[in-house]
This record gives sequence, structure tokens and C-alpha cells, in this order.
Amino acid sequence: MIATLTQTTRLLLLALLTMSIVACGFQLRGQVDIPTSLMTLTMTSDSGSDTFDKSLRIALTKAGISVIDKSLATQDTLELKVNKITSSDIVLARDSSNDVSQLQRTLNSNYFIRQANGKSVYGPRKISTNKTLSNQNNEASSVLSYNASQTETMHDDLAKQLIYDLSYAPL
Repeated sequence: MIATLTQTTRLLLLALLTMSIVACGFQLRGQVDIPTSLMTLTMTSDSGSDTFDKSLRIALTKAGISVIDKSLATQDTLELKVNKITSSDIVLARDSSNDVSQLQRTLNSNYFIRQANGKSVYGPRKISTNKTLSNQNNEASSVLSYNASQTETMHDDLAKQLIYDLSYAPL
């Protein structure tokens, strides 16, 4: 009985410790190894979103990639070209009055790495993310605010996905 209680106590303590670590937001993240030829880039973004462009610049900086102005670029400097972000919604649920109450939003874009002469050396590569947006049948102002904040989060996720994908570039 005492051995079982000790095992149970250990298991409960381990579970409590695990839940505490998860509850505080801790996540293991791998170090992204970016090829050395991509450590200095110029960037052209036709994403159509200032929040995505800002998130991408932050993610590039965190990954150790410096984005320089085109006027400072050499012939060997590669360019990151991001195309327009497209958004699509799928209705997941409706309420009793047939108003949309939940939808799934998907953001897609393509990017590629090209040389100074315009020749693509990696890509085009597709990046996408999706998120379920609930409470779509509230007041219009609260729905717009909620959707805008969720879309900003999606832009962050899309930028992080692009950085992660760059680590697989065979350059």
C-alpha cells in the first residue's frame, strides 16, 4: 500500500509539474539553421499586409538574417520576394437564425529566393496557415476587432513558417 501510494504520489507530482510548465507557455523550439548564403538578403514584399511585413522582418532578425536595402546589395546578395497574401473563409457553423457563428480562415502566400538578375534559385514555395474564428454572430464591432487580432496572429505564424521553410533551402 505504501509503495503504491509513493508511486501514485510521484505520478501526481510529475503530472502537476508538467501541467505547470505547459500552463506558463513554455515550448521547446528548435534552432533554425539558415544557409549562410541567406544570412544577408534584400526583401521585396507584395503581401498587401503591413502587419505581415513587420512580423516577417522581426522573424528574419530573430533568425540572424539581416535585411539590407537594395542600394547596398552586391551582385551575390539574394532577394526574398513575397507574393500577395490571399485569404479564404469556410463557414463551419451557423446559429439558429442562420447567421455565421464559426468560420475557418486560411491565409496563403508564395515566396521565392532570387538572384540579382531575377533568376529564381529557390521556390516558388507556398506557405499557409489557418485558424478557426468563433463568436462571429456577436456585435459587428467586436467581431471585426476579434477577427483583426486573430489575423495578426496568423500573420506572425505565416512569417515563422517562412523562416522555418528557409532552413530547408538547398543553397
